[in-house]
Amino acid sequence: MESHRSASLLFGEKGRQGEARSLLLRVLDGSVRSDPYPVFDRIREAGPLWWDESTVVFSSYRHCAAVLRAPEAVVPRAGTCPAGRGGPPAGFAVAVAGSAEHGALRRLVARVLAPERLRALLPFVRGLVDDLLDGVAARGRLEVVTDLAYPLPAAVLCRLLGLPQRDAPWLHRQALLLSPALDPHPLLTGADPPGGEARRRAEQELDAYLGEPARSRGGEDPLPVPGGADGPSSAARFAAACRALLVAGHETSVDLVSAGVLALLRAPHVRDAVRRDARYAGQVVQEVLRLDPPVQLLHRHAVADLDVCGTRVPAGTTLLLLLAAAHRDPRVWDSPEVFSPDGTGAPHAAFGLGPHACPGEPVARLIAEAVLTRFAQRVTGARFATGTPSYRPNVTLRGLRALWVDADGFGDRGLPWPPE
Repeated sequence: MESHRSASLLFGEKGRQGEARSLLLRVLDGSVRSDPYPVFDRIREAGPLWWDESTVVFSSYRHCAAVLRAPEAVVPRAGTCPAGRGGPPAGFAVAVAGSAEHGALRRLVARVLAPERLRALLPFVRGLVDDLLDGVAARGRLEVVTDLAYPLPAAVLCRLLGLPQRDAPWLHRQALLLSPALDPHPLLTGADPPGGEARRRAEQELDAYLGEPARSRGGEDPLPVPGGADGPSSAARFAAACRALLVAGHETSVDLVSAGVLALLRAPHVRDAVRRDARYAGQVVQEVLRLDPPVQLLHRHAVADLDVCGTRVPAGTTLLLLLAAAHRDPRVWDSPEVFSPDGTGAPHAAFGLGPHACPGEPVARLIAEAVLTRFAQRVTGARFATGTPSYRPNVTLRGLRALWVDADGFGDRGLPWPPE
């Protein structure tokens, strides 16, 4: 077993490990945001990387999957997460990992996103997708991020949580301000991600908003939430569940939708396949999650000593998992850089694996599948309106800033949807 390394070796800058350290810092640089994958590939080739005495970076699928499935590797506790000196916003971690409250809160989020609630939500999602496409039909041009990807997840989450639809644009802006808190700048450089003051104000404003009773906000009753073993949910616990979904779930859904449309534009044969059989959209979404994941990296915290495929990780270590590298591991996928919804290989880890997997995956997939289905059916002659798509500077939650699409037409909303 590879032992925990001494400080003199940790900070060595020679050979492949030194190159990997330099490349990892480049990931923070906005200049590689449009295509960070060649950089991630080179980092993965160097193997596990000890960044300092208490931080290890894993980038192969084998290592990342082992950590994600290990019960001893938990979502970071407040004060240990590198997403800010004062700890991450509460929306990014569902309470204190491993605690009784963490378990109760995860179960509440799971009930909020229970299968029967998502089935009841499907007509609303489909109707909203058609409304958004109708709204741009006269213009003959679609800006995917602003016109489609952002409005839809915000409206869906408001519907799930009983928040007024008129607040959806404001909630989107708050989530956008908070999302850089997940970036690994403090871990790798000791500096906060850009926009710290605006982020702190946004967190305070969101906390105040979610602390108000739903009726005083003018919201509707949410879809019924099934009861659970923890009994009735307290207002504070439900507010924490709302925060987790609005902050973490919103941005990942936005980025998944926009990445999915980008994939269809780049692969017209796949778009045609979805048009012929809408059920194929589910496979397309899974391949987007592998090849171009909205969450590019994750943090975990070791609460006990770990053996990660032969690398000894002491308790107290922060583990940085480069999912964007792991998902293109040639030891797991043939031609891993090729977009292939029919391909074979291991399950992606875009929403985590094991006991701490993200419970928001079903709603993100529901939204993305609805968008890709209708985009393929209704947007005829879709093509890039401008050159290279532009990306936000975020590292962890990587997503498009803008994606302009020209089209010959936007079709008829009367086209049949696939059976529910």
